[in-house]
Amino acid sequence: MKNLKKFITQGICVFFLILLSQSVLFGTSSPSPLTPPATNSPRATVTAFIANMNEAYSVLMAAQAQSQQERGFRHSPAVREQANLAQQAFERAVKTLDLSEIPAAIRFDRGAESAFLLKEILDRLPLPPFSSIPDQPEVEEESLERWILPHTEMTLVLIQEGVNSGQFLFSAETIEQLHDFYDEIKDLPYKSQSSTNFYQFYIGTPGFLMPPKWTNWLPHWTMLMIGEQALWQWVSFGLGTLLAIAILWGIYKVLGWYYTGSHSVKEAWSGLLLPLGFLGVVTGWVFFVDRLINITGSTLEKLLTVSVFVDGMIGAWFIFLTFNAVGRTIIAAPQFKGQHLETTIVRNCFRLIGFIAATTVLYYASEAVGIPVGPFFASLGVSSIAIGFGMRPYVENIVGGITLFVNRPMKIGDFCEFGGNIGTIEDIGLRATLIRTMDRKLIFVPNTVVSTSQIVNHSRRDKYTFNSKLNLVYETTHQQLSETMKNLRKMLNEHPQVTDERVTLVELNGTTIQLEVFAHILTQDFQEYLKLQEEIWLKIEEVLKQSEAQLKR
Repeated sequence: MKNLKKFITQGICVFFLILLSQSVLFGTSSPSPLTPPATNSPRATVTAFIANMNEAYSVLMAAQAQSQQERGFRHSPAVREQANLAQQAFERAVKTLDLSEIPAAIRFDRGAESAFLLKEILDRLPLPPFSSIPDQPEVEEESLERWILPHTEMTLVLIQEGVNSGQFLFSAETIEQLHDFYDEIKDLPYKSQSSTNFYQFYIGTPGFLMPPKWTNWLPHWTMLMIGEQALWQWVSFGLGTLLAIAILWGIYKVLGWYYTGSHSVKEAWSGLLLPLGFLGVVTGWVFFVDRLINITGSTLEKLLTVSVFVDGMIGAWFIFLTFNAVGRTIIAAPQFKGQHLETTIVRNCFRLIGFIAATTVLYYASEAVGIPVGPFFASLGVSSIAIGFGMRPYVENIVGGITLFVNRPMKIGDFCEFGGNIGTIEDIGLRATLIRTMDRKLIFVPNTVVSTSQIVNHSRRDKYTFNSKLNLVYETTHQQLSETMKNLRKMLNEHPQVTDERVTLVELNGTTIQLEVFAHILTQDFQEYLKLQEEIWLKIEEVLKQSEAQLKR
């Protein structure tokens, strides 16, 4: 069983290597051939389309016949040159079609298929004499802007704006109905056998126009058409899709094991590997489906629509992670160490920019596949008032956080009082400030409350005030009172961290003698202030014992 799995795996790899090695790069020729088609009148456009499609067919079939007679596993340089000439003629024919209404994601493939369908239709329908089709002088004389092919609904219109302005092209409405027109006439005989089954040749063979040589060895039964594709195409599509899913799963598992969730700068940048890997696999799968095995028709259009939108989502994911990584790199700098508010603002600003950029990518991806997101954004304007009311507290808190950042009335670790709360600041975010109270409770105070409250920052004071009253018994003698006041002044004056000391007799009321002890303690630290205050009280007690003065109980 193990050997069988190994054999199947090797067989699949060899199969896809053959597909890749035999794909002819016909999609890389110049998108603007040197000789553009003449489209200044209906006659010029019809003539240019038919002539270029016939040239593409004859040159391509000659190249195919020559390649089948030659040995080797690859097309010869002469065959590749003929194939490129055929593609240039084909591209000139496609330029006679108005593809402006087709989403960008499927425009190239829809244009190619439309050219084949239109040729199949014109090869079966009786065309009017070319001399009866309006030429440029008639267009100018009659101010002609529209011409309908006789006995059909196929229309050529004069393009009024855009890059094709002034050209007569097969109208967008005609392009949209080509499949219906083809279904109606596909059973009719060809007017000439000079170029038959060109469309069937295109949808049933791999590559673009010129199939690789390995198709010569495909069994005839694999060419059986099922739906819009040949049997071999369905098989290749299934195998390629399974391989892409397996690679995606492998990338996810490998990178998922690597990340530790530490949110470091290294990991933030390494996180870009996951969307890049996904993007590479999806892009490779689209190239395989579209260019190598040549899935066509509505099946391809649906696959391209989904893949482009998925690419847009992955691209948006990648861009958001990129801005997040840039933000993390900046806040990892030494100057941001300990600057919690600045760190929060920088991180969230880069995330906001990343979100806007990611939304822009999704917008253009949606436009590319023809999803009209414009009305959606317009509808946001109608609901913006309701959203605004719902977002108002959030926005107010963010504005409050920015105000705290600009004014800097406090920092992490400060002992502050505001909004009826007093404690140590533990964090200052964009939405709320965290304060740890004296009884160890953690309070989340919205920044809108903080920014509108009177903030008392005890940690910012240059010194603390010691102000207390001593009530001595009324029986205290004059000598005891004088000695007490003298010793208190001396004690305060000799203390290295006390200034502005003052001891004053403030009241004699017949029951007590009241002294006021005032001083400034030279410290900014609240905990140190408490220790010094305790030390001063102990010294006051020693002074009272020394003078034998007693406090009123």
